[in-house]
Amino acid sequence: MDRQGVEGRVSDMSDTAAKIGNTVSDLAAQTAQTETGVQDKLDQGKGLLHDLRASGGEAMDKATARKASTVGGQAVARAGDVIEQAGDAIQGAVREAGNEAGQAATTLCQQGGRAGGYVSRYTADQPLTALLIAGALGYGLAYLIHRP
Repeated sequence: MDRQGVEGRVSDMSDTAAKIGNTVSDLAAQTAQTETGVQDKLDQGKGLLHDLRASGGEAMDKATARKASTVGGQAVARAGDVIEQAGDAIQGAVREAGNEAGQAATTLCQQGGRAGGYVSRYTADQPLTALLIAGALGYGLAYLIHRP
């Protein structure tokens, strides 16, 4: 290659680089303008969002207050029903416990009578053994009572 050919190519490349530089500069300027426009739109959107949140919060507060009032009335009515049902359940449980206690007392009385009959027969059949057992029980109780 001769010198003129190389210089021509360098000149063409220099022109191309200058065009690319101009294009990049134009794109950078357009990007800056676009960023500014987007930022302005974002700022407007933030203001609208803030206003929307405030009005939505007020509406929610009003709706919540109405709903709470209604729910509160329903809760009081349900609580009254539950208390009434609990009272009925407690009365039923007390009646059932009284019946069971009566049955237990009757059973205990019968078992006590049978045990007394057994002790009476054993004492009549084996008086010396019964006397030794009674003495041992008496000694054991006296020891427990007078123990320091």
